[in-house]
Amino acid sequence: MNGQGRDAGPAVRRYNSGMDLFHLFRNQRADILSRPFPAEWLSTLQANVGHYGRLTASEQSKLEDDLRVFAAEKTWEGAQGFEITDEVKVSISALACLLTLAMPAEPYPNVETIIVYPAAYRAPAGRQMSGGIVEESLEGRLGEAHQRGPVILSWADVLREEAAADDGRNLVLHEFAHKLDMRDGEANGVPYLRSRSACDDWSRVMSAEYANLKDDVEHGRHTPLDPYGTANPAEFFAVATEAFFERGRRLRERRPALYRVLQDYYGQDTSART
Repeated sequence: MNGQGRDAGPAVRRYNSGMDLFHLFRNQRADILSRPFPAEWLSTLQANVGHYGRLTASEQSKLEDDLRVFAAEKTWEGAQGFEITDEVKVSISALACLLTLAMPAEPYPNVETIIVYPAAYRAPAGRQMSGGIVEESLEGRLGEAHQRGPVILSWADVLREEAAADDGRNLVLHEFAHKLDMRDGEANGVPYLRSRSACDDWSRVMSAEYANLKDDVEHGRHTPLDPYGTANPAEFFAVATEAFFERGRRLRERRPALYRVLQDYYGQDTSART
């Protein structure tokens, strides 16, 4: 698959000075945040984003600010004639920014474009055969995240999976977790971490938990994690992220070490919300 996910751009204005661009974005953001949060956007959050209602008042305020900037600065494209409305932007932006709510740095510098299909779609896929032959086919998908490209989402599945906010599956959280993973240039299940000791701890815990999930799935044992996480370490990180935000309390009880490293990375105690 040309990207990570579960089973393209506009013209760019160029500036002579990076500092000019910095001031432009800073002024644009100040202007965006100086306005009251739109009442219709709040209604969208309350109707479409179940996670919003679980946040504290200060977290809700921070998410509202973050999603406004995110929605304004990213390029949005509708596929197959799909119309990008404020409802679409707000719902997706809120979930993307939920992941980075406690992160101080620019959260998604590697995301420029979000493409939204009305529902599940088919995309080209290649399978390596013997003799160096690649078999081309069309594969059904709900979403995907590309290393040097867009995030692609099925709107019907964004709504469907967010409506079941405790089933451990959330398309937007999954695909944007891939983008966090890709920030260091590689989709390998290891996002950018703040220290060498954090990297060592992450590697030890995630390797063990990945092996645990594969063993659980192989033996048919119940697990709070989606079995899709057995595909590879990158998918395991994305699936673990879904469980962390959707099944925080259960994940903390069943997989405390996994919960701890995710809590350290995301800076949030999701078990207190569920």
